[in-house]
Formats: sequence, C-alpha cells, structure tokens
Amino acid sequence: MTLALYILDVPEFEPLVRTAQGAGMDLRRIGDYLELTSPERELVLRRNATGIRTALWHAALTGGLNGRIISFTSETLHLAEEE
Repeated sequence: MTLALYILDVPEFEPLVRTAQGAGMDLRRIGDYLELTSPERELVLRRNATGIRTALWHAALTGGLNGRIISFTSETLHLAEEE
C-alpha cells in the first residue's frame, strides 16, 4: 500500500503541502482534501520547514493517512508504509 497523507484543502495547510511536495510527495485533489502520496516507504516531515504554528501542525493528520505513524512530535512527523 502506498504511503499517503490527506490534508484539508485550506490555505492554512498550504505551507505543509509545499513542504511535502518538496520532500518528493505527489499531489492529487480529492473533494475537499489533498492527497499527498510518497514513492518512498518512509517519510519524515519537519515543522520548521513549513513555518506553520505548532497547533496547526498537530491538526495535520485530521484528514487521515494510509500508513502508520512512527512518531509525531511538535517538530517532526515520521510516517511509514503499512507492513
């Protein structure tokens, strides 16, 4: 299964989307959400690269994901494909 992150398509999450694309994730619109998929089996995103506030960072996973969370802190999001 492909690693995917679903983000609500609102301007507040645009910096996160740009950062994810910069990390090699592909973007596709699905209704009110953006689907970001990774060709890699694991992915680490860093909040400081996005410039978004910590509260918004913690809301990043509210759209869901395909994969599993290795760790999710106020500074990093480490995801991996399901085994």
